[in-house]
Amino acid sequence: MDTIKNFILKHFGTPKRLFTLGLLMTIPFLLLVWISFYDWGFVGKLDQVIGTEFYEERESLLNSVFIFITRLGDGWFIALLTVVISGYAGFYKKNKQIAWWYLITVSLGAGALNQIVKFIFQRERPSGFDPLIEQGGYSFPSGHAMGSMIAYGALLFLIIRTYSKWKVILPATIIIIPLIALIGISRIYLGVHFPSDVIGGYSLGLAVLAFSLGIYSLFLTKKEIRNPVDTKGQ
Repeated sequence: MDTIKNFILKHFGTPKRLFTLGLLMTIPFLLLVWISFYDWGFVGKLDQVIGTEFYEERESLLNSVFIFITRLGDGWFIALLTVVISGYAGFYKKNKQIAWWYLITVSLGAGALNQIVKFIFQRERPSGFDPLIEQGGYSFPSGHAMGSMIAYGALLFLIIRTYSKWKVILPATIIIIPLIALIGISRIYLGVHFPSDVIGGYSLGLAVLAFSLGIYSLFLTKKEIRNPVDTKGQ
């Protein structure tokens, strides 16, 4: 586990590489932006086909499961998670730098930026499917996909930086990465987002997270980049 962690921090922990990763992660989002100027074209038709496949797989148990999962990406839940993580880092761990970084990253990235981009494109939500939940606002990019990528992705980063033992990092990774994926899938299944909305949300969210990590790492020494914040987990 130490070897894997050192590999990640060494190859993806420097500001230059993080900024490069951020630029690369914007490519799917920018492609969708370009396609949107042509009324979504082939992607729009593909959205309908995929959405129909999800609609046909609906059944009562899955409905309940995906409604629960989607709530873990709701704005109120992400806001609560942000306050708890920031408070824990700032007051319990006495690391105000981490606390402010997490708070600002999630608030600006998952909150403000997502709403600004939605307002710019003003894509209407799917109308050909019966939504299982009520959801207002515009559709592109998915706020749940973008918000979960930023909030849960940043949380995973903090766990990797804080702990070294696999008993903490491995379970966190096994839980968080599938959760991020399932939150996006739940939006399609519930009929409130197109697949392209979710892809756009993930792309922009990962780009924001990479840029934010790059800015954060600018204030770290090389030793700090490669070593955990809290050695208690070792």
